Order: sequence, then structure tokens, then C-alpha cells
Amino acid sequence: MTKSLGERGYYSPLDYIPSSTLRGAIITSLYRRGIVDRRYLDVEARQPIITASPAYPLEDVKSYPSHLFIYKCKACNTDKKKIAYNNAMEVSRSVEKGEGIKFKQACDKGHPALKLLHPKPVKPQGSIVEEVDAVSHESICVGISRHRAASQKGMLYEYEAIAQGTVFWAYLKLPENLSDEVKPGLEFSIGRGVTRGFGRARITRVERINLEREEERVRECLSGRRVVFYAISSLASLSPSKNTSLPYPREIDLKSLGREFAIEVDGKVTFTEAYGKLGTLHCGWDIQSNSERPSVKSALPGCILIGRVTGGGDIARALAILGFAGTIEHGQGFFITGVNIMTPLRGHPMEGG
Repeated sequence: MTKSLGERGYYSPLDYIPSSTLRGAIITSLYRRGIVDRRYLDVEARQPIITASPAYPLEDVKSYPSHLFIYKCKACNTDKKKIAYNNAMEVSRSVEKGEGIKFKQACDKGHPALKLLHPKPVKPQGSIVEEVDAVSHESICVGISRHRAASQKGMLYEYEAIAQGTVFWAYLKLPENLSDEVKPGLEFSIGRGVTRGFGRARITRVERINLEREEERVRECLSGRRVVFYAISSLASLSPSKNTSLPYPREIDLKSLGREFAIEVDGKVTFTEAYGKLGTLHCGWDIQSNSERPSVKSALPGCILIGRVTGGGDIARALAILGFAGTIEHGQGFFITGVNIMTPLRGHPMEGG
């Protein structure tokens, strides 16, 4: 879980845990404890059921990836305060009325020196947000020769890892027969350097999602002609027939969610605009073939999409589920989970207000 690779080791740990990393770590833990067997792993590789969102730092409140309407003024913020401003409510209301997105060009004092925080995790606090920095520590390791019992030339490594005690939160979708197995106390290993003591994690709290409450919030967002969606995960769309990928889905068919969760829905979301940074989505390791999956271009967490919702049935419930589970993409011979987790921005903590 690092941003870069240096000459003497891995540097700059990520300030969040990628969804594929978290999902793989939990499945591996269940397998090593004998809760699931090899046959289950084979089925999970062909027809994924377990999914996870990215995990973000949790201090006193949850943090979320910044969107494009969170900014700080470099001229005003001379003392390096970790406070920024959120004007998403103003933007989302104008978009719902049919107007275009207007990005802020200057701060309230007229300084045209704005810095966007997208996609850095932040803690929302109404119209302001607080930057979140995952505390890390450095470790220098040296290779020892088994023959001379002394250090080996050229075997000096530097690691920078997230500090012990850091807490993260994430959404996790599980089949009913495993819901009682992923509980407080379950331990697993995340990322590199496990043999050196890095990446050991433990679940400390589990809460079931109140889908009805989220469904009510979503229903209130569907009155306008256009809906502003906010993504907490990376976005990607794979085409199994054309063997191609796109950095964000142009359309999401809600009927697939309806089939999986036994919901009567016949609708879709068509996205007409997308705003945010592009990056590379590393799709993890394929256990069956023992090889690395290809990487695809994707829109980063915190992106904003403008969509039109059409169709009938229980659309609000399907969209509520989309905000927790996202979609499962298939193409180029593999599956991607934990992507396209998006929800209407109105009423969400990241809308501000």
C-alpha cells in the first residue's frame, strides 16, 4: 500500500486502504482459519459475492475522499491550518435546477489562489472540512548474510508504514452465512512487509447498515431532473465483449442490483458528465492463475458525476445499495469489485451546509 518505490525500498504509504487489498486480506484470513475452503475461493473468483469499499481513516468521525468543491486558499492559509471549505451544497442545488457546474475561482477575500484537496481524505464538519493525515513511521532494515552473520552490501531497505493504532472504516458486503464470522477480533494482514510486522490489522467494531434510513435520503434526491452523484471509490467500466475499459461507467443498470438483492426495480442511471482526476486502478492478484491482473484507467475516489435516473420500481432502494456495494465489473478475463460505489450528494456528509 505505497505510492512510490524508491532505490532503497517503498515510500509514502497511501492514506487509505484500496478495496481490492481489504477484500483479499479478509478472504485470506477466512481461508487460513478454515472458515471457507478452497472450493469456496474458486467460486468467489468466478462469481464474486464478498465486496469491500476502500477503507478511510476514522478519528472522531468518518473521513471521506475530497471532491472538487473542497478548497483552501493558499494566500489566506499562511499558518498551514488543516481547514478547508466546502461549497458543494451551492453547486449541487444549481445542478439539480438544470444549471451548469460553476467552480469557485477565488476565496471570499478575492484571492485567486485556491488549492483543491481532491482526492485527499477529509473529515466533513458542515461547510468546512479538516484534512486527515495517516500517521506513519519509518523503518530501516538490512539484509544479513547467513554465512557471515553480517550485513550484506546493497541490502539496505527503508520502509515507511502507517503507524500502529491507526483506525479505518469501510463498507463490507458478505453472504448471510459469513456475516457472523467477520466480527470484532478477526485479524488479518494488509499490504507489504507482513513478515517484518507491518500491516497487521484487527476488526474492532461491526455495524449493520440501516438501509431504510439511507433509502429515505436517496428518495428525496430524485425529485430533480439531474442528480449529483459522489463516489467514495474508484470508478471503472469494463466491457467483456469488446475487451476494453472506460474510466467511469456511462450507464448503470439497476436491474442487476435488483436480481442480487431481490428488489423489484426496472431502471437505470445514465451519466452525462463526470468531474475529477484520472488514475490507474491496480486490480490485485488473481489467486487462481497466480498472476497479477491488468491495471485499468479509472476515475479516482471523490469524483462527481451528473446523472439522470429513469425507470420504475424500487429505484431508491437500489440506489441506496449502490452507495454501499457499488458494481462488479467483468472484462479482460477477470472481475473487479469495490468500484462505482456512489451515492447522491444531497444529504450526504460531504455535501456540507
